[in-house]
Amino acid sequence: MGSIDNISKIEKNQFHNLTVYYANQLARMNSKFTLEEEKVMHLIISQIKPYEKNPNIFKLSKLDFFNKLELSSKDRYPRYRHLVQGLIKKTFVEITDIDGEELMGVVVTASKWHKKQSFFEIEISKMFMPFLEQLVRDYTQVNLDTILKFNSKHTLNLYKWLCSWSDDKVLTKGSRYIITKDLKELFGLTKEAYVQNGKFNRGDFERRTVNPAIEEINSKSNLSVSYIKNKKGNRVQNYNFSWKIKDEIPSKINKKHNIESDGDNGIVWD
Repeated sequence: MGSIDNISKIEKNQFHNLTVYYANQLARMNSKFTLEEEKVMHLIISQIKPYEKNPNIFKLSKLDFFNKLELSSKDRYPRYRHLVQGLIKKTFVEITDIDGEELMGVVVTASKWHKKQSFFEIEISKMFMPFLEQLVRDYTQVNLDTILKFNSKHTLNLYKWLCSWSDDKVLTKGSRYIITKDLKELFGLTKEAYVQNGKFNRGDFERRTVNPAIEEINSKSNLSVSYIKNKKGNRVQNYNFSWKIKDEIPSKINKKHNIESDGDNGIVWD
């Protein structure tokens, strides 16, 4: 009976086995979130239905929220405050669309804790809802439970990036390359990171970021990932990531699949 009860509780969790959808641009953004803030952002986005008109204020179950993040009962409310404050401060975004029109503002604008209720509320800026509702052509989808398993922000960001380049016509595999500068930005690193005496320490960079991220993706997600370094002479031109789906996925991921190097995506998280 105990195991059946536990399964029942899991199935009733507001965030159980959800798919998170958002614009490819947002999947490839350079964020300054902590790993825990990233997870909270995904819990929020998981409540948005991609093909429906959504409200911009969402009610989140306190208990489900805390359980998904595995927060202890001692510091749940202070942790909630700290995490939401971080999101409000760090979700300033500047977006330039293909027509050159600019949008800037804070994505997570407010939160209200209801002292005597079982839920709290999160408000999303109305101007950014179209990106989160997938009213743009291309989108990325990731499994929420997979995201919450990751112990590294590098893993989470690389996983999102790989998913954003998957092709609905080639569901079983994909390939994409990225230059070192853009990969460092994806990981939230500065240009000076792993540079010693004016020389980039590629070995340390790979050992502490790329390789652990791939190992965690391979062990905790539905992707099997590897990479090679494309070189010109002794210089590394880029990292070429290849991946395949281990298990059948429920639906198509997106409609974009290129092999060109990334350009400026017009998005900056402050």
